[in-house]
Amino acid sequence: MFNELTWFADESTRWVAGARVDRAQARDFRQTLGAGMAATANPTPNQRRTRTLPSGFVRWEHELPNATVYAGVGHVQRFPDYWELFSPKSGPNGSANAFAALKPEKTTQLDTGVHYQGKRLEVWASGYAGLVRDYILFDYTGGACAVRHIDARILGGEFGAAYRLGGHLKADATLAYAWGKNTRDGTPLPQQPPLDTRLGLTYQRETWSAGALWRLASAQHRIDRNAGNVVGRDYQRSAGFGVFSLNGTYRVTEHVTVSTGLDNLFDKRYAEHLNLAGNAGFGYPASDPQATREPGRTLWTKMDMAF
Repeated sequence: MFNELTWFADESTRWVAGARVDRAQARDFRQTLGAGMAATANPTPNQRRTRTLPSGFVRWEHELPNATVYAGVGHVQRFPDYWELFSPKSGPNGSANAFAALKPEKTTQLDTGVHYQGKRLEVWASGYAGLVRDYILFDYTGGACAVRHIDARILGGEFGAAYRLGGHLKADATLAYAWGKNTRDGTPLPQQPPLDTRLGLTYQRETWSAGALWRLASAQHRIDRNAGNVVGRDYQRSAGFGVFSLNGTYRVTEHVTVSTGLDNLFDKRYAEHLNLAGNAGFGYPASDPQATREPGRTLWTKMDMAF
């Protein structure tokens, strides 16, 4: 159930608030754990878990000449998903298993931002800072998959700008950063993306456009080796990279648009820091984790039809 209310304090100021309640239920149908000779009795057969999870937020929004500013605070609770409940080999604090002991994650977060729109210049910026209680952390030390709870601090933000250089030419840039810390262990929060920068240039006509995008990702040195989530983990520091791509769009009719592009024009060999070297149950190489390399030079084409 979800309800949202907007109050217009005056012509330029409004308050938005919302409340939500989720009802989650899970049941463990497993009679045994493992397979073959290694199978053991499941300590939680046919047990059921049910939780009612409250969430809510309040946000202040204010209109300025050519700009909007906002600030808000919210709280959300997330019930562990299927893979978090059933895939780990062991649960937190010596519990019978993950199903018996995993608690919902609880995040309280402050968000703020501004968006300016002028005749030729557009600028936007947003930021967040939050506290996460009972964060669900996977530990892959020794090749086993264990799960436990920690507390964490998170923060990050995004800055972007776009400027019309002329009647048909526009340049834009964005900068995004995310940071997290495991406050229980005093280590970085794993699987955090590095600083990411995108620089673009677009030429727009009535029926067609052409653009270029240069993406730059910094190296990521803040890692927690062998820790992560159900599908990814930190296993080594990652190198930075830069990728240059081209794209074009042509509107064939009012309802049909054709787009094409050439990604990674200079055939750069690189891998994203966020990886899928996690649980082998998903088919990933958990015993020999390695970054999945991104494609080299790639030509793509697509057609969009609107009715």
